[in-house]
Amino acid sequence: METKDEARAKSLTSRGKRDAAQLQQEEWGILSHDFERLCPGKYVTCYVSMDGEPPTEKLREFLKSKGKTVLLPIMKPKRTLAWGIDEGELITNNYGVAEPKESHLTPADASLMIIPALRAGRDGTRLGRGAGYYDRALAATPLSIDGGPMRMVLVFDDELTNSVPHEEHDQLMDGVITPDEILLIKK
Repeated sequence: METKDEARAKSLTSRGKRDAAQLQQEEWGILSHDFERLCPGKYVTCYVSMDGEPPTEKLREFLKSKGKTVLLPIMKPKRTLAWGIDEGELITNNYGVAEPKESHLTPADASLMIIPALRAGRDGTRLGRGAGYYDRALAATPLSIDGGPMRMVLVFDDELTNSVPHEEHDQLMDGVITPDEILLIKK
């Protein structure tokens, strides 16, 4: 099996080859899913997509149009995340990531977390960028079976495999969202 670093490098190279037309087509696929069923509560977490990632701008706007309050991550010291409401002007941090003002809300308030990744496995594994921000946030958030939010990773169709390189501390997902499908993982 390839290492995490090898898998990350392959995914980043592949993402760099997608053009604007492909990304727009992928975005329409993502928007075609039944997010109201996936997110029955008022709050949902998402993120501001970066270049090459599955686009989230229209998804965030769609969720808000359905009465959802969208929470976005805010990068904090010690590789932790705080959360703010996706409203008004977002401020770009030192890493080039757009963030809202911090709020008192956390992922535990949400019924759905939409989580970024470079790859995802049908077994619930997720390969992130390697800094551990989301693994730390997820470790502090109740599991869905304990009343916490459903944890869904968002990737392109070709980034969904049977499993991805992972370690014991890596948090497992409840499902995967791609432009073509929603996969709920049975545990």
